Amino acid sequence: MEIFINEVSLEGQYPTEAEFRDAIKIFIAIFELINLKLQNKKLYKEDNIIYLKYDAIRDSNFTASLNQIKDKSLKTAFRNIVFNKSNPQEWRQEQVHASSDFFDYLTVDSNYKNVNDTSLAEVAERKLQNDNQNYLLLNFLNSSFKIPHPEINRCCLITIVKNNDIINQICVDSIDNKLALEHWLENKFNLTKIEYPSDAPKPPRDEQTILRDTTRFRKTSSRCQDRVIYYELITATYWYVDNLHNGQASHLEVFDRTGKNHLGEADLDGNIDVSKCDRNKTIEDLIN
Repeated sequence: MEIFINEVSLEGQYPTEAEFRDAIKIFIAIFELINLKLQNKKLYKEDNIIYLKYDAIRDSNFTASLNQIKDKSLKTAFRNIVFNKSNPQEWRQEQVHASSDFFDYLTVDSNYKNVNDTSLAEVAERKLQNDNQNYLLLNFLNSSFKIPHPEINRCCLITIVKNNDIINQICVDSIDNKLALEHWLENKFNLTKIEYPSDAPKPPRDEQTILRDTTRFRKTSSRCQDRVIYYELITATYWYVDNLHNGQASHLEVFDRTGKNHLGEADLDGNIDVSKCDRNKTIEDLIN
Protein backbone atom coordinates (compact mmCIF):
# COMPACT_ATOMS: atom_id res chain seq x y z
CA MET A 1 0.00 0.00 0.00
CA GLU A 2 1.04 3.60 -0.54
CA ILE A 3 0.52 6.44 1.94
CA PHE A 4 0.93 10.11 1.03
CA ILE A 5 1.18 13.15 3.29
CA ASN A 6 -1.28 15.70 1.94
CA GLU A 7 0.64 18.97 2.11
CA VAL A 8 -2.35 20.78 0.56
CA SER A 9 -4.18 20.24 3.86
CA LEU A 10 -1.85 22.85 5.39
CA GLU A 11 -4.11 25.88 5.06
CA GLY A 12 -3.05 28.16 7.89
CA GLN A 13 -5.86 26.66 9.96
CA TYR A 14 -4.09 26.97 13.32
CA PRO A 15 -4.60 30.32 15.09
CA THR A 16 -1.72 29.81 17.53
CA GLU A 17 1.23 27.59 18.37
CA ALA A 18 -0.96 25.62 20.81
CA GLU A 19 -3.35 24.39 18.11
CA PHE A 20 -0.52 23.50 15.77
CA ARG A 21 1.26 21.67 18.59
CA ASP A 22 -1.84 19.56 19.25
CA ALA A 23 -2.13 18.79 15.53
CA ILE A 24 1.50 17.67 15.46
CA LYS A 25 0.89 15.30 18.38
CA ILE A 26 -1.98 13.72 16.48
CA PHE A 27 0.13 13.46 13.33
CA ILE A 28 2.89 11.68 15.23
CA ALA A 29 0.34 9.28 16.75
CA ILE A 30 -0.87 8.44 13.24
CA PHE A 31 2.64 7.56 12.10
CA GLU A 32 3.32 5.50 15.21
CA LEU A 33 0.20 3.44 14.49
CA ILE A 34 1.15 3.05 10.82
CA ASN A 35 4.60 1.77 11.74
CA LEU A 36 3.13 -0.56 14.35
CA LYS A 37 0.39 -2.08 12.20
CA LEU A 38 1.69 -2.05 8.64
CA GLN A 39 4.73 -3.88 7.36
CA ASN A 40 4.33 -3.72 3.58
CA LYS A 41 3.87 -0.01 3.01
CA LYS A 42 5.45 2.90 1.17
CA LEU A 43 5.32 6.39 2.64
CA TYR A 44 5.55 9.44 0.41
CA LYS A 45 5.76 13.19 0.88
CA GLU A 46 6.27 16.35 -1.12
CA ASP A 47 9.73 17.86 -1.61
CA ASN A 48 10.81 19.50 1.66
CA ILE A 49 11.32 22.88 0.01
CA ILE A 50 7.73 22.93 -1.28
CA TYR A 51 6.42 23.05 2.30
CA LEU A 52 7.51 26.69 2.40
CA LYS A 53 4.52 27.42 0.14
CA TYR A 54 2.06 26.31 2.82
CA ASP A 55 1.03 27.92 6.09
CA ALA A 56 0.40 25.97 9.29
CA ILE A 57 -0.05 28.67 11.92
CA ARG A 58 -2.05 31.50 10.39
CA ASP A 59 0.12 33.83 8.26
CA SER A 60 3.20 31.75 9.01
CA ASN A 61 4.69 29.26 6.57
CA PHE A 62 5.25 25.68 7.59
CA THR A 63 8.90 26.03 8.57
CA ALA A 64 8.32 29.23 10.52
CA SER A 65 5.33 27.62 12.22
CA LEU A 66 7.39 24.61 13.22
CA ASN A 67 10.05 26.88 14.68
CA GLN A 68 7.41 28.34 16.99
CA ILE A 69 6.86 24.99 18.70
CA LYS A 70 8.35 25.28 22.18
CA ASP A 71 8.50 21.55 22.91
CA LYS A 72 11.87 20.57 21.41
CA SER A 73 11.33 16.81 21.70
CA LEU A 74 7.97 17.09 19.94
CA LYS A 75 9.50 19.23 17.22
CA THR A 76 12.33 16.73 16.73
CA ALA A 77 9.93 13.78 16.55
CA PHE A 78 7.87 15.57 13.93
CA ARG A 79 10.90 16.59 11.87
CA ASN A 80 12.02 12.96 11.84
CA ILE A 81 8.68 12.02 10.32
CA VAL A 82 8.22 14.72 7.71
CA PHE A 83 11.78 15.70 6.84
CA ASN A 84 13.53 12.35 7.11
CA LYS A 85 15.20 11.84 3.74
CA SER A 86 14.49 8.12 3.42
CA ASN A 87 11.12 7.60 5.06
CA PRO A 88 8.80 9.04 3.90
CA GLN A 89 10.36 9.24 0.45
CA GLU A 90 9.88 12.23 -1.82
CA TRP A 91 7.46 11.04 -4.50
CA ARG A 92 8.97 13.39 -7.09
CA GLN A 93 11.87 10.96 -7.36
CA GLU A 94 9.37 8.41 -8.71
CA GLN A 95 6.85 10.83 -10.21
CA VAL A 96 4.10 9.19 -12.25
CA HIS A 97 1.77 12.06 -13.16
CA ALA A 98 2.64 14.57 -15.87
CA SER A 99 3.11 18.08 -14.51
CA SER A 100 1.34 19.40 -17.60
CA ASP A 101 -1.92 17.62 -16.67
CA PHE A 102 -4.67 19.41 -14.75
CA PHE A 103 -5.95 18.08 -11.44
CA ASP A 104 -8.75 19.52 -9.30
CA TYR A 105 -10.34 18.25 -6.11
CA LEU A 106 -13.97 18.56 -5.07
CA THR A 107 -14.34 20.88 -2.08
CA VAL A 108 -16.86 20.50 0.73
CA ASP A 109 -19.00 23.26 -0.84
CA SER A 110 -19.10 21.39 -4.19
CA ASN A 111 -16.59 23.57 -5.98
CA TYR A 112 -13.35 22.48 -7.59
CA LYS A 113 -9.90 23.63 -6.51
CA ASN A 114 -6.73 23.25 -8.53
CA VAL A 115 -4.10 20.87 -7.11
CA ASN A 116 -1.76 20.56 -10.09
CA ASP A 117 1.65 19.09 -9.36
CA THR A 118 0.90 18.18 -5.72
CA SER A 119 0.71 14.96 -3.75
CA LEU A 120 -3.00 14.88 -4.59
CA ALA A 121 -2.20 14.88 -8.30
CA GLU A 122 0.41 12.16 -7.84
CA VAL A 123 -1.77 9.80 -5.81
CA ALA A 124 -4.69 10.37 -8.20
CA GLU A 125 -2.58 9.38 -11.20
CA ARG A 126 -1.22 6.33 -9.40
CA LYS A 127 -4.71 5.17 -8.51
CA LEU A 128 -5.85 5.80 -12.06
CA GLN A 129 -3.08 3.55 -13.35
CA ASN A 130 -3.36 0.89 -10.63
CA ASP A 131 -6.71 0.77 -8.89
CA ASN A 132 -5.85 -2.56 -7.23
CA GLN A 133 -3.40 -0.84 -4.88
CA ASN A 134 -4.50 0.64 -1.54
CA TYR A 135 -3.85 4.38 -1.28
CA LEU A 136 -4.29 6.64 1.72
CA LEU A 137 -3.82 10.39 2.19
CA LEU A 138 -2.82 11.81 5.57
CA ASN A 139 -4.37 15.22 6.18
CA PHE A 140 -3.34 17.72 8.80
CA LEU A 141 -6.06 18.19 11.40
CA ASN A 142 -8.90 20.71 10.89
CA SER A 143 -8.31 21.18 7.18
CA SER A 144 -11.02 21.67 4.56
CA PHE A 145 -10.69 18.02 3.53
CA LYS A 146 -13.67 16.76 5.49
CA ILE A 147 -16.18 15.20 3.10
CA PRO A 148 -17.28 12.06 5.02
CA HIS A 149 -16.37 8.69 3.59
CA PRO A 150 -19.58 6.85 2.65
CA GLU A 151 -18.30 3.47 3.85
CA ILE A 152 -15.64 3.98 6.53
CA ASN A 153 -16.51 5.67 9.81
CA ARG A 154 -14.55 8.85 10.72
CA CYS A 155 -12.64 8.78 7.42
CA CYS A 156 -12.89 11.28 4.59
CA LEU A 157 -13.04 10.87 0.83
CA ILE A 158 -11.13 13.14 -1.52
CA THR A 159 -12.53 13.28 -5.05
CA ILE A 160 -10.08 14.36 -7.76
CA VAL A 161 -10.75 15.18 -11.40
CA LYS A 162 -8.06 14.88 -14.06
CA ASN A 163 -8.19 17.14 -17.11
CA ASN A 164 -11.83 18.12 -16.44
CA ASP A 165 -13.04 14.52 -16.81
CA ILE A 166 -15.85 14.66 -14.24
CA ILE A 167 -17.24 11.32 -15.45
CA ASN A 168 -14.19 9.33 -14.36
CA GLN A 169 -13.56 10.86 -10.97
CA ILE A 170 -10.74 9.50 -8.82
CA CYS A 171 -11.66 8.92 -5.17
CA VAL A 172 -8.94 8.55 -2.55
CA ASP A 173 -9.41 7.69 1.13
CA SER A 174 -8.01 10.11 3.70
CA ILE A 175 -7.72 10.46 7.47
CA ASP A 176 -6.55 13.11 9.93
CA ASN A 177 -6.57 11.33 13.29
CA LYS A 178 -5.59 8.04 14.90
CA LEU A 179 -9.14 6.76 15.41
CA ALA A 180 -9.95 7.31 11.74
CA LEU A 181 -6.83 5.35 10.81
CA GLU A 182 -7.92 2.48 13.06
CA HIS A 183 -11.29 2.35 11.29
CA TRP A 184 -9.60 2.47 7.89
CA LEU A 185 -7.15 -0.31 8.75
CA GLU A 186 -9.97 -2.47 10.06
CA ASN A 187 -11.99 -1.92 6.89
CA LYS A 188 -9.08 -2.71 4.58
CA PHE A 189 -7.22 -5.41 6.47
CA ASN A 190 -9.53 -6.80 9.19
CA LEU A 191 -6.81 -6.21 11.75
CA THR A 192 -8.86 -7.52 14.66
CA LYS A 193 -8.75 -10.89 12.94
CA ILE A 194 -5.02 -10.58 12.23
CA GLU A 195 -3.75 -9.36 15.59
CA TYR A 196 -2.82 -12.00 18.14
CA PRO A 197 -3.29 -11.17 21.85
CA SER A 198 -0.33 -11.96 24.08
CA ASP A 199 -2.67 -13.72 26.52
CA ALA A 200 -4.50 -15.77 23.89
CA PRO A 201 -5.47 -19.25 25.15
CA LYS A 202 -4.88 -20.88 21.76
CA PRO A 203 -1.94 -20.86 19.32
CA PRO A 204 -2.10 -18.15 16.62
CA ARG A 205 -3.75 -18.77 13.28
CA ASP A 206 -1.46 -18.60 10.26
CA GLU A 207 -2.88 -15.21 9.24
CA GLN A 208 -1.93 -13.84 12.67
CA THR A 209 1.73 -14.42 11.87
CA ILE A 210 4.24 -13.45 9.20
CA LEU A 211 2.92 -16.40 7.18
CA ARG A 212 0.08 -14.17 5.95
CA ASP A 213 2.57 -12.46 3.63
CA THR A 214 1.74 -14.24 0.36
CA THR A 215 4.57 -12.45 -1.44
CA ARG A 216 7.04 -14.14 0.88
CA PHE A 217 5.49 -17.53 1.71
CA ARG A 218 3.73 -20.25 -0.24
CA LYS A 219 1.55 -22.95 1.28
CA THR A 220 2.64 -26.55 0.81
CA SER A 221 0.49 -29.66 1.02
CA SER A 222 2.48 -30.85 4.05
CA ARG A 223 1.46 -30.47 7.67
CA CYS A 224 3.10 -30.79 11.08
CA GLN A 225 1.22 -30.79 14.40
CA ASP A 226 -1.86 -30.42 12.21
CA ARG A 227 -0.53 -27.07 10.93
CA VAL A 228 0.22 -26.19 7.31
CA ILE A 229 3.93 -26.02 6.47
CA TYR A 230 4.93 -22.95 4.44
CA TYR A 231 7.82 -22.49 2.04
CA GLU A 232 9.68 -19.18 2.12
CA LEU A 233 10.43 -18.31 -1.48
CA ILE A 234 13.62 -16.28 -1.08
CA THR A 235 15.43 -18.45 1.48
CA ALA A 236 13.99 -21.85 0.44
CA THR A 237 13.21 -22.62 4.08
CA TYR A 238 10.17 -24.21 5.70
CA TRP A 239 8.03 -22.63 8.40
CA TYR A 240 5.01 -23.62 10.46
CA VAL A 241 3.26 -22.45 13.61
CA ASP A 242 4.14 -24.50 16.68
CA ASN A 243 0.72 -25.78 17.69
CA LEU A 244 1.78 -26.65 21.23
CA HIS A 245 2.33 -23.10 22.50
CA ASN A 246 0.10 -20.07 22.89
CA GLY A 247 0.17 -16.49 24.14
CA GLN A 248 3.63 -15.10 24.81
CA ALA A 249 5.18 -18.53 24.25
CA SER A 250 3.79 -18.80 20.71
CA HIS A 251 6.30 -19.07 17.88
CA LEU A 252 7.07 -20.60 14.49
CA GLU A 253 9.45 -23.45 13.77
CA VAL A 254 11.92 -22.89 10.93
CA PHE A 255 13.81 -25.56 8.96
CA ASP A 256 16.29 -25.53 6.09
CA ARG A 257 15.43 -26.48 2.50
CA THR A 258 15.81 -30.19 3.24
CA GLY A 259 13.61 -30.12 6.32
CA LYS A 260 16.31 -32.09 8.09
CA ASN A 261 17.96 -29.23 9.94
CA HIS A 262 16.11 -27.07 12.44
CA LEU A 263 17.25 -23.43 12.13
CA GLY A 264 15.54 -22.03 15.21
CA GLU A 265 12.30 -20.48 16.40
CA ALA A 266 10.81 -17.31 14.93
CA ASP A 267 8.50 -14.82 16.59
CA LEU A 268 5.19 -13.99 14.93
CA ASP A 269 6.85 -11.19 12.93
CA GLY A 270 9.35 -13.62 11.41
CA ASN A 271 12.47 -12.81 13.45
CA ILE A 272 14.44 -16.04 13.87
CA ASP A 273 16.15 -16.86 17.18
CA VAL A 274 18.94 -19.23 16.13
CA SER A 275 19.78 -19.93 19.77
CA LYS A 276 16.56 -21.99 19.87
CA CYS A 277 17.91 -24.38 17.24
CA ASP A 278 17.10 -27.98 18.21
CA ARG A 279 19.06 -30.72 16.42
CA ASN A 280 16.47 -33.29 17.43
CA LYS A 281 13.72 -31.58 15.42
CA THR A 282 13.14 -32.50 11.79
CA ILE A 283 10.36 -32.42 9.20
CA GLU A 284 12.35 -34.21 6.50
CA ASP A 285 9.84 -37.06 6.23
CA LEU A 286 6.92 -34.65 6.01
CA ILE A 287 8.05 -32.56 3.05
CA ASN A 288 9.68 -35.24 0.91
